[in-house]
Amino acid sequence: MSRFTKIYWRSSGVPLWGQVFLIGLALIALFMAENLRQRDPTVDSNYATMVNAAKTMREGMDTLMPLRARIAPINPEFDPQRSGLIGLENSIITTNQGGREAKQTTINPNWAAVAVKLLADAGVKEGDLVAVTVSGSFPALNLAVYAAIEALGADAVIIASASSSQWGANVPQFAWLDMERELRRAGVIRLQPVYASIGGIEDRGVGMSSEGVQALKESIQRAGIRYLEPRNYQEAVADRIAIFREYSAGRNYQAFVNVGGGATIVGPPGIDDLFRSGMQQDAPARAFAVDTVMGYFLQENIPSIHFSGVKNLAERYGLPIAPIEPVPVGNGGIYSATVYNRWLAIVLGLALFGMTWLIVRSARITSIFERAGRHGNITKPMV
Repeated sequence: MSRFTKIYWRSSGVPLWGQVFLIGLALIALFMAENLRQRDPTVDSNYATMVNAAKTMREGMDTLMPLRARIAPINPEFDPQRSGLIGLENSIITTNQGGREAKQTTINPNWAAVAVKLLADAGVKEGDLVAVTVSGSFPALNLAVYAAIEALGADAVIIASASSSQWGANVPQFAWLDMERELRRAGVIRLQPVYASIGGIEDRGVGMSSEGVQALKESIQRAGIRYLEPRNYQEAVADRIAIFREYSAGRNYQAFVNVGGGATIVGPPGIDDLFRSGMQQDAPARAFAVDTVMGYFLQENIPSIHFSGVKNLAERYGLPIAPIEPVPVGNGGIYSATVYNRWLAIVLGLALFGMTWLIVRSARITSIFERAGRHGNITKPMV
């Protein structure tokens, strides 16, 4: 007797023509869902605003480039576009590590169009109030957000952190607040933070050299912005929330925007990654285990826009990764974004499921009658 067991299974009972028909139907459903997509209404209604914001960002980039070149040489190996918005690997005002490729990816004026779309998705319109937090880590994205808010005609209450991670605005004498000041002086933007902190650990530069802390304090003074000096993490979060409440003047915030991964905004490691990039209206329960600024706004049912995970955001909105050449305004998938017709997809899915169920059920009924007609001669598994 064979040591191996041989089992012969009867067929499913679904005829070949039924299987071919279902495959064809599935392909047709896929084709229809892919080719009957509709334009993103947010993009359509804000196209001109997106282009205007991108133009403002390009103007800001052109303004800052020669200023940075006069203060510190621009290394084309690290900053291929010679934008001046890619900083140093390390300096006295650097707080922590940062990805160079992510910083290079932000050197694209069309990020301002992404900011317009996200703000519009959050419901921001002309005259609305937006809460904003920025640091020096992504100066190009800071500029994108400012340009988008102004292009939409919205108002903003901004709190800044002066320091930066690697490859950001970490050139002494040309920190983010210095860039802001020059952009306002040139008439590119008008927005200005109401308060600025040192940033870094506990939002007060813990672990930085006294020389670095002093350099950042001087940049805050040069910008003419009030100095925010918390004593610990909890106070840093509470102070920022109190400032946002005070400066709202009784108005409701339509959205909260954060650029970067400041701990006071999204929490320490293990909490920060619970806040996803892009726009969100909620977060996992564990994200609220630690007090954070973003957590506060989400609990107040205020949409939050998080500019983090830059390369993923770039892929989501059709922007190139670390472009070497300057990117023209109006270039990128963000301007022609399409969305799936959800109702069509639901109908097609239900139709495909129903047809599959009908064919399988019909085949089973037919098979039962056929077996009954053979007086019980039904094929069974055989050993």
